Amino acid sequence: MRLEQKNRGEKRTFLIQESGLKVSEDSSFGNSSRMIPFENITNEFISLKFNPIHYLLIIVLGVLIVFSFLVFKMYNIDNLGKIYGAILIVLIGGAFGVFNFKMASTVLRCIDYEGIEFYKDEPSKKEMDSFISELFKRRNIYLEKRFGKANPNLSYNFQYAMFYHLHSLEIINNEKLNKLLADLDKTHKIDIIPFSKN
Repeated sequence: MRLEQKNRGEKRTFLIQESGLKVSEDSSFGNSSRMIPFENITNEFISLKFNPIHYLLIIVLGVLIVFSFLVFKMYNIDNLGKIYGAILIVLIGGAFGVFNFKMASTVLRCIDYEGIEFYKDEPSKKEMDSFISELFKRRNIYLEKRFGKANPNLSYNFQYAMFYHLHSLEIINNEKLNKLLADLDKTHKIDIIPFSKN
């Protein structure tokens, strides 16, 4: 399944493949592509918010405006209204632009990878919901088929973590988790030979 999103001259293409999600981006800055394995895709969506540095910059700009206003007053510089009007328009426009950009995006969190950023409801809410639903369905089938049983060829710790990961994604329930952990213990049981038998 494929989803194409366009926003502000940038085009993103999401393609669900056999073992993961391929994300391609085309913009005036260039093209990029990356593959995110199903193992790393979570169920958690994150809304983009202001970074604390944004607040710091706004405060610094505010202080500079007040300070420059005092300097202009001290030296009796005319046309303060026009200067501050222009500065205010730039600040409000910049803040609105950043806020609007952040509100238009949502990120699907990934493990050990940069998150997958989607434009909200683009090209439509129905298409977006359908794509996410199919992505989760294909991921769940793949992960259960690949990691849904104890494997003596994979490490104990990896499988232990993966079984809990399957449980956190709600692919398996508590009963299935306990059975998989019991099977894992049996599969990786090490026969210890007592010292007296050597």
